[in-house]
Amino acid sequence: MDCRENERGHKEKFYKGRHLRLDELRELNFLNGYLYRDSQIPNYPKNVQFQVSHLRHDTNVNGLFGIMDDCGFKKQGVSERPNLVWWSLDISRSDITNTENQYLQEHRVDPGKAFLHKFTSSPAFLSSSCLGNFRFSMSIDEQLQFYKNQFCEGQEPDIRVFETVVYKQEVMYAIVIHGPDARDLFSEYPLLQDTPDAVCVLRGDTIIWRAQAMSKTHRFRLSCNMKAYRLPKKQHQYYVWDHIGVAFHVPQDEVFSFSKEKLLENLRLCNGAEPKINNEEFLNCDFFRIRP
Repeated sequence: MDCRENERGHKEKFYKGRHLRLDELRELNFLNGYLYRDSQIPNYPKNVQFQVSHLRHDTNVNGLFGIMDDCGFKKQGVSERPNLVWWSLDISRSDITNTENQYLQEHRVDPGKAFLHKFTSSPAFLSSSCLGNFRFSMSIDEQLQFYKNQFCEGQEPDIRVFETVVYKQEVMYAIVIHGPDARDLFSEYPLLQDTPDAVCVLRGDTIIWRAQAMSKTHRFRLSCNMKAYRLPKKQHQYYVWDHIGVAFHVPQDEVFSFSKEKLLENLRLCNGAEPKINNEEFLNCDFFRIRP
């Protein structure tokens, strides 16, 4: 385990080149009170596997102007760390429904009243963002094709296990995507393998995410017949939440480019969420909800 100060001035702990599952973090005696509350958490869906075809990049007004002026995405400023542009999984309502149906089939339970959305309440699933009111959402297939053409000379990019980053109540599993010219920079990180115990894998144009902690605050209990029962407020339990970060390596002074038409086509507004990551005030206007 290593410690560092991130680019926003906050301390974070990270594990290089590994995706450590929550039980592995507990075995390492990681000092995080939320992580050890697993025995107190009411029953919830476990071993849930999401298949996600889109990524999202959230930003504020200044970030939006910069992206539109550059016609793409780049790392701001100069840093000793690799120049990475970060995206998250953009999970839609249909993604959650499909995952729920798969989960019911695996447990041989007849479909009933929808329950999984009661447990997918962490920031990984919300239509709001603490980063700002503007969200770029693009298909993974489209992004990989653009990246391959710009930075890989038509070759396939390398996709590697980058880090496990642990905060007070959040665990991020990061993968990094880079071109052939950056192999020396990332050679110490293992290639992402499609194994049964992997936290996430890439299959074609889809990221498979094996979520472990979908609720930052547990307000429901899952019964044996797959029904969600609301808990009294005094029984709510706080836990960690996990998510996937996808980092595209963009060399210094270069831009991960898209046409303005493509950017506008994939741009939508989203609500701001507390706590804010920056000092810019959120906008007040009509917002689009989560993708269908």
